[in-house]
Amino acid sequence: ATASQSSTGAGGVAQRAIDGNTSGIYVEGSVTHTAYTSDGGTVQGTSNPYWKLDLNGEYCIMRVKVWNRAEAAFKIQGFVLTINDLNENEIWNSSTGTDSSVDTLNTAVSYEFPINNGVLGKEVIVTLPGNDKILSLAEVEVFGTSTICVPSEVPSQLPSE
Repeated sequence: ATASQSSTGAGGVAQRAIDGNTSGIYVEGSVTHTAYTSDGGTVQGTSNPYWKLDLNGEYCIMRVKVWNRAEAAFKIQGFVLTINDLNENEIWNSSTGTDSSVDTLNTAVSYEFPINNGVLGKEVIVTLPGNDKILSLAEVEVFGTSTICVPSEVPSQLPSE
């Protein structure tokens, strides 16, 4: 798998979010950081920064867990998780995903996104919509199976709407 991001600041390269270390403490060297400028003490982020994981093939993605940075953890509020297919078309996102009850407007250590029956995806993208944003991730974990999504015969524990 290959990690990339819209820009890099403070040495926080994209690969840090797939190094197996979920620590959100920046100085420990395992947290990503998109670019920013600092003018007279005012820090200015970028517009719609993103972090992307290319799985280098399609897999049945069942669950994604996004680990937040510890300091200034509120900065991740409002992020959107998107899954794209082999042709880079969006097939699932956290704001419209059928099983997403995850509130990304709250600050948490981690956010877990279950995807009922899974989706066949190649790219997992975390985007922070808006201007003057800095995206900092401790880790992104993708759970799934081989290249085929098989619907489960086991009833879901989620309430139906």
